[in-house]
Amino acid sequence: MTAERALLQEVAAGNEAAFATLVKQYASLLYTYILKLTRDEAAAEDVVQEIFTQLWLTRETLLEVRHFRAFLFVISRNHALKALKRIDQEYTHREEWGRLNTITEEQPDGIEFYLGLVEQAIMQLSPQQKKVWILSRRQGLKYNEIAQEMNISRETVKKYLQHATASIVSYLKSHGGAWIIAYLFSRL
Repeated sequence: MTAERALLQEVAAGNEAAFATLVKQYASLLYTYILKLTRDEAAAEDVVQEIFTQLWLTRETLLEVRHFRAFLFVISRNHALKALKRIDQEYTHREEWGRLNTITEEQPDGIEFYLGLVEQAIMQLSPQQKKVWILSRRQGLKYNEIAQEMNISRETVKKYLQHATASIVSYLKSHGGAWIIAYLFSRL
């Protein structure tokens, strides 16, 4: 039995000292690898911490791993890619909020303009879709409550709401930009 295999068995058994040894052996190597992928020190630190947290939480499965180093690099790459996606999403959201703030600073009634677009989009819905959307989004009723009030199935309510939302989003995209949609729906 190799020393690494013995160490993994100890970790799988819940030996915290063995886990600390495992972390000491691999943390800096993983950090360097992840830093090359993310080019972000904070993200690399977070990913390394996530990986070792996951390893500890799922330590019993370490007995099934045949090539630990390769396994570790694969999960590191996957975690790094997820971190990059999160960073990209955060950047996009900050950029969108920056544009929103610019609109509201330059044009105080900018939000009202976009809310008016939502109203126009709602008015273009079919009567059933409009009623379902208003009952759900404005009155806060649940699918079952809407179904009962309108005498239709829960599944029909769900479909009407999906179609209505898609129609409103499409209308907003064609009239005011996609970036405002998330803001508007969070306010409705």
